[in-house]
Amino acid sequence: MSDITTLSCRVVLPADADYDQLRHVWNADIDRRPAAIARCATPEQVSEVLAWARAANVQVTVRGGGHNLAGTAVADGAVQIDTRPMNAVVVDQEAGTVTVGAGCVWGEVDRAVEDLGVAVPAGVVSHTGVAGLTLGGGFGYLTRMHGATVDHLVSAQIVVADGRILTVSDDENPDLFWAIKGAGHNYGVATSFTYRYVKLLGLATVRTHLYAAADRRVMMERFRDLAIDLPANVGTYLRVYRAPEYWSQLPAANRGEPILSLSTITYGDPTEEEKALFDGVEPIYTSERTIPHVTLQHSTDDEFRHGIRHYWRHTFVHELSTEAIDTILHWADAYPGRSLNSSAFISHQVMCPFEMIAGTNEVRDGSRDALPSHGPMRYSANIGADWEFPAEKAPLVDWVRGFSDAMRPFQGGTYINFTSVQGDDAVAKAVYGDKYDRLVAVKKEYDPANVFSRGLVDLSDTADS
Repeated sequence: MSDITTLSCRVVLPADADYDQLRHVWNADIDRRPAAIARCATPEQVSEVLAWARAANVQVTVRGGGHNLAGTAVADGAVQIDTRPMNAVVVDQEAGTVTVGAGCVWGEVDRAVEDLGVAVPAGVVSHTGVAGLTLGGGFGYLTRMHGATVDHLVSAQIVVADGRILTVSDDENPDLFWAIKGAGHNYGVATSFTYRYVKLLGLATVRTHLYAAADRRVMMERFRDLAIDLPANVGTYLRVYRAPEYWSQLPAANRGEPILSLSTITYGDPTEEEKALFDGVEPIYTSERTIPHVTLQHSTDDEFRHGIRHYWRHTFVHELSTEAIDTILHWADAYPGRSLNSSAFISHQVMCPFEMIAGTNEVRDGSRDALPSHGPMRYSANIGADWEFPAEKAPLVDWVRGFSDAMRPFQGGTYINFTSVQGDDAVAKAVYGDKYDRLVAVKKEYDPANVFSRGLVDLSDTADS
């Protein structure tokens, strides 16, 4: 067996100066030590690394932007295939597409197309990796208008377990193309994606209102009754948390106390329907600003900075009933952590115990429900614990699990990009439902030896499927 350092890509070993920097991922709670990090600049180098790993019987993991909450990009003793060197962005205005290297982060894509007044619907933090977000579906500020990221995926290049470099699309390897649009984290190594971009309506107007504890219930009911039916160019975001004591913009009586944040992000002209969401209840703080899409995409990068530890669970909620509201307020108030907000700047999006986003009732594409990624939903809810020091972890993880269990009666699925649980066969069946057997069949065709075993569709749990 050859020495891994003889491969044509750069191989970083534990003794190398940049090893620690390259092994760490966004979630600082993940502290694992791969045997080697293979920094691949081409699909052919990925194929070469896979061949070496198969011959050596060594586990492989794949890292793009490194934002995966569960830390599946890195494992002790494994060879990590690092695709970050594949970070080219090529715009084809005639075709209306952009082709993106799998090592890109979304800020690189946004900046490449901003002068055209277009965007690829993606996430909400610019240092999120393109590959991970896409392969899990992809939700963000433009979702209500344009759907998920995978709805705009035209084709991708995938290096599968046996080393073949495949183009996947509706016309080429369509079964694999279908599988990666929402369940793609362990079918192969994505090396590039081609997306159809969308025209932006204009600037984004961001309104944020904060409300005192006594007004939280009525504003949650207002959110429930009005936000779903707002025009598609209006996204509505509700968050429940304790105000940091250093937020001097708030009245002194509200600092360090439970509050509710309600924000709208409107592309193009603000609407009268949007204003009605805020009528009738006096906020303790308001802000409004109008900014370009690319500025919005970067506006909370520091809030969701590298170096913080996270444990999150996600749930789609079909109906925001009185019982669901009671549950949310009870558990949010019981949060055992502390504020890690990056500064005294009050942004529309903060790291907090609970957030909920108004979805849509519309099905804009008849094929949408057939994809592995979750279809149209009413509310997307995230339960999140965030901390800095290891000693803080245990009660926070227990709190997330308890809150998640309490929300189970209202749950209607999970967005896999927003959960710290890697999962198993039972979790996968719950997430993918009637699509699960087809996903397993595709997995058996392209990765029968289960070389890629870090996602939900893992053949080690499906031997009898």
